[in-house]
Amino acid sequence: MSEAVLVLNIDYTPLEVVPWRDAMEKILLGKAELVEGYAGRFIRSAKKSWAWPAVVRLTTGYVKRKVKLSRKNVLARDSYTCQYCGVRPRKSGGAPRLEDLTIDHVFPKSRAKNGWVNLPWNGDRARVTSWENLLTACERCNTGKADRTPKEAGLTMRSRPKAPGTMDVARMSIMSVRIPEEWKMYLPEDSPWRDYWSVALDDD
Repeated sequence: MSEAVLVLNIDYTPLEVVPWRDAMEKILLGKAELVEGYAGRFIRSAKKSWAWPAVVRLTTGYVKRKVKLSRKNVLARDSYTCQYCGVRPRKSGGAPRLEDLTIDHVFPKSRAKNGWVNLPWNGDRARVTSWENLLTACERCNTGKADRTPKEAGLTMRSRPKAPGTMDVARMSIMSVRIPEEWKMYLPEDSPWRDYWSVALDDD
């Protein structure tokens, strides 16, 4: 049984996934309200009992989230999928096979000037190691690309890298757990997150 809780922003859009203790703390401090509980499950103290939260909504204002730039988070942003060939390495249980994925500097790090690059698709300046210049790549694509831009290597990016927005942060958080039935009606109908799950990952 899941003990994770889906947190909704004040506008009912998914925000993040937190442990049940964090969710209960938000409820007891008046920072969140219970939207959906896990059926037949309760949290009890000596004198009181509460429904075990499955989904809560923040009540203190709209929240934006930022994500630390790390290997783990780049892989999560890109749904553990090579952004050149589309391969999505999986273990037998369905979790991502992280050892088969790498992080690629779209504009090669070796060709940066003073730590800065001009992005090939729009000419904007960006730090060589930044959300805007990093993509998930399988070993084969990364090795084949070498010290070249995607165009020079004959590769096409499936998406242009960017810093995650609030909804991207929610998706990255949701992807770390198996999706309980209680959450599904609060996820966008066309969302691939509804039936997606992977193992939780450790920070690098």
